[in-house]
Amino acid sequence: MPLRKPDTFTLLPPGSVNLKGVLGQAIDRSIAGRLTKVSYEHLVEPFRDRSENDGLWRCEFWGKIVRSAIRSWHARPSSELRALITATVQDLLSTQTPDGCISTYPRELQASRWDVWGRKYVLLALCRYCNEIDNDSAVRQAVVRCLRHLVSQVGPGAKSMLDSGEHQGMAPSSILGAVLKAYRLTGEAWMLDYAHWIIEQGGSPVFAQVRSGLSPRNIANGKAYEMTSCVEGMLELYRETGDPSLLAAAQEYFRKVQEEEIFVTGVGGLKDAVGEYWYHGAVNQVRADCGGLGETCVTTTYIRFCLNLLRATGDIRLAAEIERSLYNGTLGAMTPDGSSWSHLNPTPLAGPSSRTLAGDQIAVCTRGRSQFHEDCCLAQGPEAIATAALFAAMRCEGGIVLNLYEDCRVQADEGLALEISSGYPDHGAVAISIDCAAAREFRLKLRIPYWSKDTQVRVAGQKIPVQAGSYCDLCRKWQPGDTVELQFSMPTAEIMVGQGFRALRRGPVLLARDSRLGDVNRPYFSAGEVTPVENVPGFRRVYALQDGSRVCDYASAGNTFSEESQLRVFLP
Repeated sequence: MPLRKPDTFTLLPPGSVNLKGVLGQAIDRSIAGRLTKVSYEHLVEPFRDRSENDGLWRCEFWGKIVRSAIRSWHARPSSELRALITATVQDLLSTQTPDGCISTYPRELQASRWDVWGRKYVLLALCRYCNEIDNDSAVRQAVVRCLRHLVSQVGPGAKSMLDSGEHQGMAPSSILGAVLKAYRLTGEAWMLDYAHWIIEQGGSPVFAQVRSGLSPRNIANGKAYEMTSCVEGMLELYRETGDPSLLAAAQEYFRKVQEEEIFVTGVGGLKDAVGEYWYHGAVNQVRADCGGLGETCVTTTYIRFCLNLLRATGDIRLAAEIERSLYNGTLGAMTPDGSSWSHLNPTPLAGPSSRTLAGDQIAVCTRGRSQFHEDCCLAQGPEAIATAALFAAMRCEGGIVLNLYEDCRVQADEGLALEISSGYPDHGAVAISIDCAAAREFRLKLRIPYWSKDTQVRVAGQKIPVQAGSYCDLCRKWQPGDTVELQFSMPTAEIMVGQGFRALRRGPVLLARDSRLGDVNRPYFSAGEVTPVENVPGFRRVYALQDGSRVCDYASAGNTFSEESQLRVFLP
Protein backbone atom coordinates (compact mmCIF):
# COMPACT_ATOMS: atom_id res chain seq x y z
CA MET A 1 0.00 0.00 0.00
CA PRO A 2 1.32 3.50 -0.80
CA LEU A 3 2.12 5.77 2.12
CA ARG A 4 -0.24 8.64 2.77
CA LYS A 5 2.84 10.75 3.54
CA PRO A 6 5.51 9.75 1.01
CA ASP A 7 9.08 9.70 2.28
CA THR A 8 11.61 12.36 1.28
CA PHE A 9 14.32 9.72 0.80
CA THR A 10 13.63 6.09 -0.15
CA LEU A 11 15.74 2.94 -0.08
CA LEU A 12 17.41 1.53 -3.15
CA PRO A 13 16.73 -2.14 -4.02
CA PRO A 14 18.78 -4.92 -2.39
CA GLY A 15 22.34 -5.10 -3.63
CA SER A 16 22.29 -1.62 -5.17
CA VAL A 17 24.85 -0.18 -2.77
CA ASN A 18 28.11 -2.15 -2.73
CA LEU A 19 30.17 -0.72 0.11
CA LYS A 20 33.83 -1.73 -0.17
CA GLY A 21 35.48 0.24 2.63
CA VAL A 22 35.53 -0.04 6.40
CA LEU A 23 31.79 -0.59 6.82
CA GLY A 24 31.40 -2.81 3.77
CA GLN A 25 34.13 -5.12 5.03
CA ALA A 26 32.48 -5.21 8.45
CA ILE A 27 29.16 -6.26 6.87
CA ASP A 28 30.93 -9.12 5.09
CA ARG A 29 32.54 -10.28 8.34
CA SER A 30 29.23 -10.04 10.20
CA ILE A 31 27.52 -12.28 7.65
CA ALA A 32 30.33 -14.81 7.41
CA GLY A 33 31.27 -14.82 11.08
CA ARG A 34 27.83 -14.73 12.65
CA LEU A 35 24.68 -14.83 10.52
CA THR A 36 25.54 -17.89 8.42
CA LYS A 37 26.61 -19.79 11.54
CA VAL A 38 23.51 -19.26 13.69
CA SER A 39 21.47 -22.34 14.62
CA TYR A 40 18.13 -21.09 13.35
CA GLU A 41 16.46 -24.37 14.34
CA HIS A 42 17.49 -23.66 17.94
CA LEU A 43 15.83 -20.23 17.77
CA VAL A 44 12.52 -21.79 16.69
CA GLU A 45 12.43 -24.45 19.45
CA PRO A 46 10.87 -22.21 22.15
CA PHE A 47 7.94 -21.44 19.80
CA ARG A 48 7.32 -25.12 19.28
CA ASP A 49 7.67 -26.04 22.96
CA ARG A 50 5.85 -23.00 24.43
CA SER A 51 7.49 -23.67 27.76
CA GLU A 52 8.70 -20.16 28.59
CA ASN A 53 7.14 -20.16 32.05
CA ASP A 54 9.85 -18.09 33.76
CA GLY A 55 8.72 -14.77 32.27
CA LEU A 56 11.87 -14.24 30.22
CA TRP A 57 12.46 -13.36 26.58
CA ARG A 58 13.64 -16.30 24.49
CA CYS A 59 10.69 -15.08 22.41
CA GLU A 60 12.68 -12.14 21.02
CA PHE A 61 15.78 -13.83 19.62
CA TRP A 62 14.31 -15.41 16.48
CA GLY A 63 12.79 -12.15 15.25
CA LYS A 64 15.82 -10.05 16.07
CA ILE A 65 18.31 -12.35 14.39
CA VAL A 66 16.13 -12.91 11.32
CA ARG A 67 15.64 -9.15 10.96
CA SER A 68 19.42 -8.74 11.14
CA ALA A 69 19.86 -11.45 8.52
CA ILE A 70 17.34 -9.87 6.13
CA ARG A 71 18.88 -6.42 6.48
CA SER A 72 22.30 -7.93 5.88
CA TRP A 73 20.94 -9.76 2.81
CA HIS A 74 19.69 -6.37 1.53
CA ALA A 75 23.26 -5.10 1.85
CA ARG A 76 24.86 -8.25 0.41
CA PRO A 77 22.35 -10.48 -1.42
CA SER A 78 23.50 -14.11 -1.50
CA SER A 79 21.76 -17.39 -2.18
CA GLU A 80 23.20 -18.93 1.00
CA LEU A 81 21.80 -16.28 3.34
CA ARG A 82 18.49 -16.16 1.49
CA ALA A 83 18.08 -19.94 1.79
CA LEU A 84 18.75 -19.80 5.54
CA ILE A 85 16.22 -17.01 5.99
CA THR A 86 13.52 -18.73 3.91
CA ALA A 87 14.00 -22.04 5.70
CA THR A 88 13.70 -20.54 9.18
CA VAL A 89 10.61 -18.53 8.25
CA GLN A 90 8.92 -21.72 7.06
CA ASP A 91 10.06 -23.49 10.21
CA LEU A 92 8.59 -20.79 12.43
CA LEU A 93 5.26 -20.83 10.56
CA SER A 94 5.00 -24.54 11.32
CA THR A 95 4.65 -23.60 15.01
CA GLN A 96 1.53 -21.46 14.46
CA THR A 97 -1.46 -23.07 16.16
CA PRO A 98 -4.99 -23.13 14.64
CA ASP A 99 -5.98 -20.07 16.70
CA GLY A 100 -3.23 -18.08 14.92
CA CYS A 101 -0.89 -17.81 17.89
CA ILE A 102 2.89 -17.74 17.50
CA SER A 103 4.37 -17.50 21.00
CA THR A 104 6.93 -19.07 23.31
CA TYR A 105 4.65 -18.66 26.35
CA PRO A 106 2.14 -21.33 27.49
CA ARG A 107 -1.49 -20.32 27.05
CA GLU A 108 -2.05 -19.45 30.71
CA LEU A 109 0.87 -16.99 30.71
CA GLN A 110 0.32 -15.35 27.35
CA ALA A 111 -0.04 -11.56 27.18
CA SER A 112 2.18 -11.13 30.23
CA ARG A 113 5.79 -10.16 30.91
CA TRP A 114 7.69 -10.28 27.56
CA ASP A 115 5.19 -12.26 25.46
CA VAL A 116 3.77 -9.37 23.41
CA TRP A 117 7.29 -7.98 23.02
CA GLY A 118 8.38 -11.30 21.51
CA ARG A 119 5.38 -11.44 19.21
CA LYS A 120 6.32 -7.96 18.00
CA TYR A 121 9.66 -9.28 16.77
CA VAL A 122 7.97 -12.19 15.03
CA LEU A 123 5.68 -9.78 13.17
CA LEU A 124 8.53 -7.41 12.29
CA ALA A 125 10.64 -10.24 10.90
CA LEU A 126 7.76 -11.72 8.88
CA CYS A 127 6.85 -8.32 7.44
CA ARG A 128 10.47 -7.60 6.54
CA TYR A 129 10.65 -11.04 4.89
CA CYS A 130 7.65 -10.24 2.69
CA ASN A 131 8.94 -6.79 1.82
CA GLU A 132 12.51 -7.84 1.07
CA ILE A 133 12.78 -11.56 0.30
CA ASP A 134 9.48 -13.05 -0.92
CA ASN A 135 5.98 -11.58 -0.71
CA ASP A 136 4.59 -15.03 0.08
CA SER A 137 0.80 -15.16 0.56
CA ALA A 138 1.19 -17.85 3.23
CA VAL A 139 3.45 -15.57 5.26
CA ARG A 140 1.06 -12.64 4.84
CA GLN A 141 -1.82 -14.81 6.02
CA ALA A 142 0.24 -15.94 9.02
CA VAL A 143 0.75 -12.26 9.91
CA VAL A 144 -3.00 -11.62 9.76
CA ARG A 145 -3.84 -14.64 11.91
CA CYS A 146 -1.12 -13.80 14.41
CA LEU A 147 -2.45 -10.26 14.90
CA ARG A 148 -6.09 -11.36 15.09
CA HIS A 149 -5.17 -13.71 17.90
CA LEU A 150 -3.30 -10.96 19.73
CA VAL A 151 -6.26 -8.59 19.48
CA SER A 152 -8.45 -11.22 21.13
CA GLN A 153 -6.08 -11.19 24.12
CA VAL A 154 -4.88 -7.58 24.17
CA GLY A 155 -7.27 -5.10 22.61
CA PRO A 156 -10.68 -3.44 22.95
CA GLY A 157 -12.73 -5.45 25.43
CA ALA A 158 -9.67 -7.43 26.59
CA LYS A 159 -6.42 -6.53 28.36
CA SER A 160 -4.65 -3.23 27.75
CA MET A 161 -1.06 -2.99 26.60
CA LEU A 162 -0.29 -1.25 29.87
CA ASP A 163 -1.26 -4.42 31.74
CA SER A 164 0.42 -6.82 29.31
CA GLY A 165 4.12 -6.31 29.77
CA GLU A 166 7.15 -4.61 31.21
CA HIS A 167 8.42 -1.05 31.75
CA GLN A 168 5.11 0.74 32.30
CA GLY A 169 3.67 -0.95 29.24
CA MET A 170 6.35 0.34 26.87
CA ALA A 171 7.54 -3.16 25.91
CA PRO A 172 4.16 -4.43 24.63
CA SER A 173 3.08 -0.99 23.34
CA SER A 174 6.12 -0.91 21.07
CA ILE A 175 4.27 -3.39 18.86
CA LEU A 176 2.56 -0.32 17.35
CA GLY A 177 5.13 -0.10 14.54
CA ALA A 178 4.76 -3.81 13.72
CA VAL A 179 0.97 -3.44 13.55
CA LEU A 180 1.33 -0.61 11.02
CA LYS A 181 3.84 -2.55 8.94
CA ALA A 182 1.38 -5.46 8.90
CA TYR A 183 -1.39 -3.08 7.84
CA ARG A 184 0.80 -1.72 5.04
CA LEU A 185 1.59 -5.27 3.93
CA THR A 186 -1.94 -6.72 4.02
CA GLY A 187 -4.33 -3.76 3.68
CA GLU A 188 -6.49 -5.08 6.54
CA ALA A 189 -8.33 -1.95 7.74
CA TRP A 190 -8.92 -3.27 11.26
CA MET A 191 -5.17 -3.20 11.84
CA LEU A 192 -5.13 0.58 11.47
CA ASP A 193 -7.99 0.76 13.98
CA TYR A 194 -5.93 -1.39 16.34
CA ALA A 195 -2.96 0.96 15.96
CA HIS A 196 -5.18 3.91 16.93
CA TRP A 197 -6.44 1.97 19.96
CA ILE A 198 -2.87 1.33 21.12
CA ILE A 199 -1.75 4.92 20.92
CA GLU A 200 -4.98 6.56 22.11
CA GLN A 201 -6.52 4.17 24.64
CA GLY A 202 -4.85 0.86 25.34
CA GLY A 203 -1.14 1.68 25.36
CA SER A 204 1.55 2.99 27.63
CA PRO A 205 1.56 6.62 28.83
CA VAL A 206 4.80 6.92 26.83
CA PHE A 207 2.87 8.18 23.78
CA ALA A 208 1.30 11.13 25.59
CA GLN A 209 4.53 11.88 27.44
CA VAL A 210 6.58 11.98 24.23
CA ARG A 211 4.01 14.34 22.71
CA SER A 212 4.28 16.59 25.77
CA GLY A 213 7.98 17.17 25.04
CA LEU A 214 9.45 15.74 28.26
CA SER A 215 13.15 14.98 28.39
CA PRO A 216 13.62 11.29 27.58
CA ARG A 217 14.96 10.45 31.04
CA ASN A 218 11.67 11.71 32.52
CA ILE A 219 9.40 9.65 30.23
CA ALA A 220 7.88 6.52 31.81
CA ASN A 221 10.76 4.78 33.61
CA GLY A 222 13.41 6.02 31.16
CA LYS A 223 14.04 2.62 29.50
CA ALA A 224 15.73 3.78 26.31
CA TYR A 225 15.30 0.86 23.93
CA GLU A 226 11.59 0.25 24.53
CA MET A 227 10.85 3.98 24.52
CA THR A 228 12.54 4.58 21.18
CA SER A 229 10.72 1.57 19.73
CA CYS A 230 7.42 3.20 20.76
CA VAL A 231 8.42 6.46 19.05
CA GLU A 232 9.27 4.46 15.92
CA GLY A 233 5.64 3.32 16.02
CA MET A 234 4.45 6.93 16.27
CA LEU A 235 6.48 7.75 13.15
CA GLU A 236 4.90 4.81 11.31
CA LEU A 237 1.44 6.07 12.28
CA TYR A 238 2.36 9.51 10.91
CA ARG A 239 3.25 7.89 7.61
CA GLU A 240 -0.22 6.34 7.43
CA THR A 241 -2.33 9.21 8.76
CA GLY A 242 -0.38 12.36 7.99
CA ASP A 243 -0.99 13.63 11.53
CA PRO A 244 1.65 16.39 11.85
CA SER A 245 1.68 16.17 15.66
CA LEU A 246 3.10 12.65 15.43
CA LEU A 247 5.96 13.78 13.21
CA ALA A 248 6.63 16.81 15.41
CA ALA A 249 6.77 14.56 18.48
CA ALA A 250 9.25 12.19 16.80
CA GLN A 251 11.43 15.09 15.68
CA GLU A 252 11.46 16.67 19.14
CA TYR A 253 12.25 13.30 20.70
CA PHE A 254 15.23 12.94 18.38
CA ARG A 255 16.46 16.43 19.22
CA LYS A 256 16.33 15.80 22.95
CA VAL A 257 17.93 12.36 22.72
CA GLN A 258 20.72 13.66 20.49
CA GLU A 259 21.45 16.66 22.71
CA GLU A 260 20.91 15.09 26.14
CA GLU A 261 21.64 11.37 25.87
CA ILE A 262 24.07 10.32 23.13
CA PHE A 263 27.76 9.83 23.97
CA VAL A 264 30.72 10.92 21.87
CA THR A 265 30.82 7.31 20.60
CA GLY A 266 27.42 7.77 18.95
CA VAL A 267 25.67 5.36 21.33
CA GLY A 268 23.55 5.81 24.44
CA GLY A 269 22.12 4.14 27.53
CA LEU A 270 23.38 4.05 31.12
CA LYS A 271 22.19 4.10 34.77
CA ASP A 272 21.79 0.34 35.30
CA ALA A 273 24.54 -2.27 35.06
CA VAL A 274 23.84 -3.04 31.40
CA GLY A 275 23.41 0.49 30.03
CA GLU A 276 19.70 0.43 29.18
CA TYR A 277 18.27 3.76 30.38
CA TRP A 278 18.24 7.40 29.37
CA TYR A 279 19.97 9.22 32.24
CA HIS A 280 21.37 12.49 30.87
CA GLY A 281 24.11 10.52 29.18
CA ALA A 282 25.67 13.48 27.37
CA VAL A 283 26.80 14.75 30.81
CA ASN A 284 27.09 11.50 32.76
CA GLN A 285 29.17 9.60 30.19
CA VAL A 286 32.32 10.69 32.07
CA ARG A 287 31.13 9.47 35.48
CA ALA A 288 32.14 6.18 37.02
CA ASP A 289 28.99 5.79 39.12
CA CYS A 290 26.30 5.64 36.42
CA GLY A 291 26.29 1.93 35.65
CA GLY A 292 27.22 0.43 32.29
CA LEU A 293 27.35 2.55 29.15
CA GLY A 294 25.87 2.03 25.74
CA GLU A 295 23.78 -1.12 25.30
CA THR A 296 24.15 -2.23 21.68
CA CYS A 297 20.37 -2.75 21.44
CA VAL A 298 19.91 0.94 22.26
CA THR A 299 22.44 1.79 19.55
CA THR A 300 20.73 -0.38 16.94
CA THR A 301 17.32 1.05 17.76
CA TYR A 302 18.66 4.62 17.68
CA ILE A 303 20.28 4.05 14.26
CA ARG A 304 17.09 2.51 12.86
CA PHE A 305 14.96 5.32 14.29
CA CYS A 306 17.31 7.93 12.80
CA LEU A 307 17.20 6.18 9.43
CA ASN A 308 13.40 6.06 9.43
CA LEU A 309 13.16 9.73 10.43
CA LEU A 310 15.76 10.63 7.79
CA ARG A 311 13.67 8.83 5.19
CA ALA A 312 10.58 10.75 6.27
CA THR A 313 12.15 14.21 6.50
CA GLY A 314 15.54 14.39 4.78
CA ASP A 315 16.96 16.14 7.86
CA ILE A 316 20.76 16.02 7.54
CA ARG A 317 21.27 16.03 11.32
CA LEU A 318 19.99 12.46 11.36
CA ALA A 319 22.57 11.44 8.76
CA ALA A 320 25.35 12.88 10.93
CA GLU A 321 24.17 10.80 13.89
CA ILE A 322 24.05 7.58 11.88
CA GLU A 323 27.55 8.15 10.54
CA ARG A 324 28.96 8.93 13.99
CA SER A 325 27.45 5.79 15.47
CA LEU A 326 28.43 3.49 12.61
CA TYR A 327 32.10 4.42 12.50
CA ASN A 328 32.54 4.49 16.27
CA GLY A 329 30.21 2.74 18.72
CA THR A 330 28.80 0.21 16.25
CA LEU A 331 32.11 -0.87 14.73
CA GLY A 332 33.65 -0.87 18.19
CA ALA A 333 31.00 -3.25 19.53
CA MET A 334 31.75 -5.94 16.91
CA THR A 335 34.68 -8.31 17.20
CA PRO A 336 37.18 -7.98 14.34
CA ASP A 337 36.04 -11.28 12.81
CA GLY A 338 32.32 -10.41 13.07
CA SER A 339 31.51 -13.48 15.14
CA SER A 340 30.41 -11.70 18.29
CA TRP A 341 29.39 -8.37 19.79
CA SER A 342 29.66 -6.55 23.08
CA HIS A 343 26.55 -5.79 25.10
CA LEU A 344 28.18 -2.61 26.48
CA ASN A 345 30.61 0.04 25.35
CA PRO A 346 33.53 0.28 27.78
CA THR A 347 32.68 2.19 30.92
CA PRO A 348 33.46 4.68 32.26
CA LEU A 349 34.64 6.59 29.18
CA ALA A 350 36.70 8.78 31.53
CA GLY A 351 38.60 5.81 32.99
CA PRO A 352 40.54 2.85 31.61
CA SER A 353 38.48 -0.23 30.80
CA SER A 354 38.32 -3.13 28.38
CA ARG A 355 35.69 -4.45 26.02
CA THR A 356 33.77 -7.58 27.00
CA LEU A 357 31.76 -10.02 24.89
CA ALA A 358 28.01 -10.45 25.21
CA GLY A 359 27.14 -13.57 27.17
CA ASP A 360 24.15 -15.89 27.62
CA GLN A 361 21.36 -13.64 28.90
CA ILE A 362 18.98 -16.42 29.83
CA ALA A 363 21.66 -18.27 31.79
CA VAL A 364 22.42 -15.09 33.73
CA CYS A 365 18.76 -14.49 34.55
CA THR A 366 18.18 -18.09 35.64
CA ARG A 367 21.52 -18.38 37.44
CA GLY A 368 22.69 -20.95 34.95
CA ARG A 369 19.66 -23.21 35.05
CA SER A 370 18.62 -22.44 31.48
CA GLN A 371 21.23 -22.21 28.73
CA PHE A 372 20.11 -20.49 25.52
CA HIS A 373 23.44 -19.08 24.30
CA GLU A 374 22.03 -15.84 22.93
CA ASP A 375 22.10 -12.17 23.90
CA CYS A 376 19.87 -9.37 22.65
CA CYS A 377 22.85 -7.29 21.50
CA LEU A 378 24.50 -10.23 19.78
CA ALA A 379 21.20 -10.61 17.93
CA GLN A 380 20.81 -6.97 16.89
CA GLY A 381 24.35 -5.77 16.31
CA PRO A 382 24.43 -7.19 12.76
CA GLU A 383 21.36 -5.13 11.86
CA ALA A 384 23.10 -1.95 12.95
CA ILE A 385 26.19 -2.54 10.83
CA ALA A 386 24.14 -3.64 7.78
CA THR A 387 22.18 -0.37 7.94
CA ALA A 388 25.27 1.32 6.48
CA ALA A 389 24.45 0.00 3.00
CA LEU A 390 20.86 1.24 3.13
CA PHE A 391 21.97 4.64 4.42
CA ALA A 392 25.03 5.28 2.24
CA ALA A 393 23.00 6.07 -0.89
CA MET A 394 19.26 6.60 -1.20
CA ARG A 395 16.76 7.84 -3.72
CA CYS A 396 15.53 11.43 -3.57
CA GLU A 397 13.15 13.28 -5.86
CA GLY A 398 14.79 13.29 -9.28
CA GLY A 399 17.93 11.42 -8.34
CA ILE A 400 20.29 10.08 -5.68
CA VAL A 401 21.46 11.32 -2.29
CA LEU A 402 24.89 10.27 -0.99
CA ASN A 403 25.37 10.14 2.78
CA LEU A 404 28.62 8.14 3.05
CA TYR A 405 31.80 8.36 1.00
CA GLU A 406 33.83 5.22 1.55
CA ASP A 407 34.74 3.16 -1.55
CA CYS A 408 31.44 2.10 -3.08
CA ARG A 409 29.53 1.40 -6.26
CA VAL A 410 25.94 2.60 -6.34
CA GLN A 411 23.67 1.11 -9.01
CA ALA A 412 21.03 3.84 -9.15
CA ASP A 413 19.05 2.09 -11.89
CA GLU A 414 19.68 -0.10 -14.91
CA GLY A 415 21.40 2.68 -16.85
CA LEU A 416 23.12 4.71 -14.14
CA ALA A 417 25.82 3.92 -11.59
CA LEU A 418 28.07 6.00 -9.35
CA GLU A 419 31.59 4.86 -8.52
CA ILE A 420 33.06 6.34 -5.34
CA SER A 421 36.82 6.17 -4.76
CA SER A 422 38.30 7.41 -1.51
CA GLY A 423 40.17 6.62 1.69
CA TYR A 424 37.19 7.77 3.75
CA PRO A 425 36.73 8.05 6.73
CA ASP A 426 40.49 8.48 7.24
CA HIS A 427 41.22 10.71 4.26
CA GLY A 428 39.19 13.63 2.94
CA ALA A 429 39.75 13.22 -0.80
CA VAL A 430 36.74 11.67 -2.59
CA ALA A 431 36.12 11.14 -6.31
CA ILE A 432 32.71 10.24 -7.72
CA SER A 433 32.55 9.00 -11.30
CA ILE A 434 29.32 8.99 -13.31
CA ASP A 435 28.79 5.73 -15.18
CA CYS A 436 26.02 6.04 -17.77
CA ALA A 437 25.71 5.09 -21.44
CA ALA A 438 24.54 8.51 -22.63
CA ALA A 439 24.07 12.05 -21.38
CA ARG A 440 21.43 12.14 -18.69
CA GLU A 441 19.80 14.73 -16.45
CA PHE A 442 19.42 13.83 -12.79
CA ARG A 443 19.87 15.25 -9.32
CA LEU A 444 22.81 14.37 -7.07
CA LYS A 445 22.59 15.44 -3.43
CA LEU A 446 25.87 15.31 -1.51
CA ARG A 447 26.00 15.39 2.28
CA ILE A 448 28.53 17.96 3.46
CA PRO A 449 29.42 16.92 7.02
CA TYR A 450 29.15 19.47 9.83
CA TRP A 451 32.70 18.64 10.95
CA SER A 452 34.25 19.67 7.61
CA LYS A 453 34.26 23.45 7.85
CA ASP A 454 36.13 23.99 4.59
CA THR A 455 34.86 21.46 2.05
CA GLN A 456 35.91 21.86 -1.56
CA VAL A 457 33.60 20.51 -4.27
CA ARG A 458 34.36 20.52 -7.99
CA VAL A 459 32.15 19.24 -10.80
CA ALA A 460 33.95 18.68 -14.09
CA GLY A 461 36.67 20.99 -12.73
CA GLN A 462 34.27 23.78 -11.75
CA LYS A 463 34.22 24.81 -8.08
CA ILE A 464 30.80 24.61 -6.38
CA PRO A 465 30.10 26.61 -3.19
CA VAL A 466 28.92 24.44 -0.29
CA GLN A 467 28.03 24.83 3.39
CA ALA A 468 28.99 22.51 6.23
CA GLY A 469 26.07 20.60 7.73
CA SER A 470 23.89 20.80 4.60
CA TYR A 471 23.27 18.96 1.36
CA CYS A 472 24.90 20.19 -1.83
CA ASP A 473 22.21 19.87 -4.48
CA LEU A 474 23.57 19.28 -7.98
CA CYS A 475 20.92 19.27 -10.71
CA ARG A 476 22.42 19.07 -14.19
CA LYS A 477 22.76 17.09 -17.37
CA TRP A 478 25.57 14.64 -16.71
CA GLN A 479 27.87 13.23 -19.34
CA PRO A 480 29.33 9.70 -19.22
CA GLY A 481 32.56 9.84 -17.25
CA ASP A 482 31.79 13.13 -15.48
CA THR A 483 33.45 13.39 -12.09
CA VAL A 484 32.69 15.10 -8.83
CA GLU A 485 35.68 15.76 -6.59
CA LEU A 486 35.31 16.48 -2.89
CA GLN A 487 37.97 17.45 -0.40
CA PHE A 488 36.82 17.33 3.23
CA SER A 489 38.86 19.09 5.88
CA MET A 490 39.74 16.77 8.76
CA PRO A 491 41.44 18.74 11.52
CA THR A 492 41.75 17.20 14.97
CA ALA A 493 38.83 18.52 16.99
CA GLU A 494 38.54 18.62 20.78
CA ILE A 495 35.27 17.64 22.48
CA MET A 496 34.85 19.04 26.00
CA VAL A 497 32.60 17.33 28.57
CA GLY A 498 32.32 17.72 32.34
CA GLN A 499 35.02 19.25 34.49
CA GLY A 500 37.89 19.58 32.05
CA PHE A 501 37.58 16.23 30.26
CA ARG A 502 38.59 16.18 26.60
CA ALA A 503 38.14 13.74 23.75
CA LEU A 504 39.65 13.92 20.27
CA ARG A 505 37.91 13.45 16.94
CA ARG A 506 39.25 13.45 13.40
CA GLY A 507 36.56 13.72 10.74
CA PRO A 508 33.77 11.34 11.83
CA VAL A 509 36.18 9.10 13.78
CA LEU A 510 36.65 9.33 17.54
CA LEU A 511 40.21 8.77 18.75
CA ALA A 512 41.17 6.84 21.88
CA ARG A 513 44.09 5.66 23.96
CA ASP A 514 44.90 1.93 23.98
CA SER A 515 47.23 0.22 26.45
CA ARG A 516 49.03 -1.51 23.57
CA LEU A 517 50.16 1.94 22.39
CA GLY A 518 51.25 3.34 25.74
CA ASP A 519 49.86 4.82 28.95
CA VAL A 520 46.07 5.08 28.63
CA ASN A 521 45.99 7.74 31.36
CA ARG A 522 48.43 10.12 29.68
CA PRO A 523 46.64 13.49 29.31
CA TYR A 524 46.12 15.24 25.99
CA PHE A 525 48.53 18.10 26.73
CA SER A 526 48.48 19.39 23.18
CA ALA A 527 46.40 17.70 20.52
CA GLY A 528 47.04 19.76 17.38
CA GLU A 529 47.45 17.93 14.12
CA VAL A 530 48.05 14.19 14.20
CA THR A 531 50.49 12.15 12.11
CA PRO A 532 49.46 8.74 10.73
CA VAL A 533 51.53 5.80 11.97
CA GLU A 534 51.42 3.10 9.33
CA ASN A 535 50.94 -0.66 9.75
CA VAL A 536 50.55 -1.14 13.49
CA PRO A 537 49.38 -4.76 14.02
CA GLY A 538 45.94 -5.08 15.56
CA PHE A 539 44.81 -1.57 14.64
CA ARG A 540 43.04 -0.13 11.64
CA ARG A 541 44.44 3.36 12.17
CA VAL A 542 47.04 4.80 14.58
CA TYR A 543 48.09 8.44 14.92
CA ALA A 544 50.95 10.16 16.72
CA LEU A 545 50.11 13.30 18.68
CA GLN A 546 52.47 16.26 18.82
CA ASP A 547 53.88 15.07 22.15
CA GLY A 548 54.86 11.73 20.59
CA SER A 549 52.13 9.67 22.28
CA ARG A 550 49.85 7.55 20.15
CA VAL A 551 46.10 7.17 19.76
CA CYS A 552 43.93 5.02 17.51
CA ASP A 553 40.45 4.97 16.02
CA TYR A 554 37.86 4.14 18.69
CA ALA A 555 36.71 0.95 16.95
CA SER A 556 40.25 -0.49 17.11
CA ALA A 557 40.76 0.47 20.75
CA GLY A 558 40.33 -2.57 22.99
CA ASN A 559 39.53 -4.82 20.05
CA THR A 560 41.09 -7.88 21.69
CA PHE A 561 38.01 -7.91 23.96
CA SER A 562 40.26 -8.82 26.87
CA GLU A 563 42.39 -7.24 29.58
CA GLU A 564 45.25 -7.27 27.07
CA SER A 565 43.94 -4.02 25.61
CA GLN A 566 42.45 -1.36 27.84
CA LEU A 567 41.22 1.88 26.39
CA ARG A 568 40.25 5.36 27.44
CA VAL A 569 38.38 8.09 25.57
CA PHE A 570 38.13 11.17 27.81
CA LEU A 571 41.27 12.56 29.39
CA PRO A 572 42.16 15.82 31.18
